[in-house]
Amino acid sequence: MKRQRAEYLQPPMRMAGSFGEIAELEYMLVAFFHLRMIEPWNLETIKAKVKKQAAACHFSDNLAEEWEFDAYAAALYRTVFDLKHSPIRTGLPDAPLSAGEDRVEYFLLLAHEGYGSFGALLRFLAAEAGYTPEELCEHPGLMTEDEQTYGQCYDALLDRFRDFLKRMDDEDFSRASAIQAADGHKDCVRLTSLLMGVSDEATRLSARTSISTRCVWPRRVRGCSDDTEEIQRRFRSEAMNPLFIEGMADYGRRGAMALAAYVSRSCQWDALCQGLDHWMYEALAQMYALRPEVQRWMYKVCPGALRHLTGSLIAAAHSSRWHASLKTRMELLWLYRSLEKPQRVRHEKAETEKRQA
Repeated sequence: MKRQRAEYLQPPMRMAGSFGEIAELEYMLVAFFHLRMIEPWNLETIKAKVKKQAAACHFSDNLAEEWEFDAYAAALYRTVFDLKHSPIRTGLPDAPLSAGEDRVEYFLLLAHEGYGSFGALLRFLAAEAGYTPEELCEHPGLMTEDEQTYGQCYDALLDRFRDFLKRMDDEDFSRASAIQAADGHKDCVRLTSLLMGVSDEATRLSARTSISTRCVWPRRVRGCSDDTEEIQRRFRSEAMNPLFIEGMADYGRRGAMALAAYVSRSCQWDALCQGLDHWMYEALAQMYALRPEVQRWMYKVCPGALRHLTGSLIAAAHSSRWHASLKTRMELLWLYRSLEKPQRVRHEKAETEKRQA
């Protein structure tokens, strides 16, 4: 009897994208590569801005000599590019793969990872532009003949791929929609064949709530140099990503409890492995506990989750792992006490009703 392979449940996912200070850093780096081509004598201002923004994003800004700045900028842009296209969770492990934008973005991530017909179609579109996806991803700081960086060229390629997916998604990825999407293309036969494969795989994946980790990420062979680098990559792309929080918010109480457990496990894990820096704790506090919109949502759907999350951060703030500022400590303590009072009132009320009964 043939043994069945175990399936590891995986939540709905998408690419992280650019946001906040990292998006500003990406813009400055692209500006630097453009100016390097057209005005190489006038780069001091943009170099200073890149260094300042990299420090604000907590990237290493230890440069050796000034003439090495080009290599530093290329490495920094590659890091930002990888963060932008990293997979992040946007749901819980047992959540179904919903139709619409979420499904399109998920299939776009599969194409970026080289999965099946999605990856084949992306390679076909890249070949029409004279490149390969690997070439564009490995050297995003290089310039094309039309004065675009390879990173910008790859983003334009993903936008074109997204347009195909949206047109097919309107008719639920039917084979008729594949033929219609390929109509008028110069290589209509080849494109139609690829879109047929995309249609079949999209239909199959949409019928399942989750798919095996082994099946989804066959092309992810790039590894970080050490554990610290991998921790920071995941932290920047997911934990600090508004898309991650918004995805969890769609699940109401369960999403709030998942976020609280996410922060609590991070603090507990760091107590054993010392993998989080001080700025990471500060970012967790500001993004989850002290951010007004997140705070209001969690208090509305699950005050206990917000209390648990805040308690984990307070415990970390009173340890040697995080040198929290006095202002942050006071804000966390005030929030915890404000959440503790309603719980105490509910407990006393329950005890009173129990005695009266």
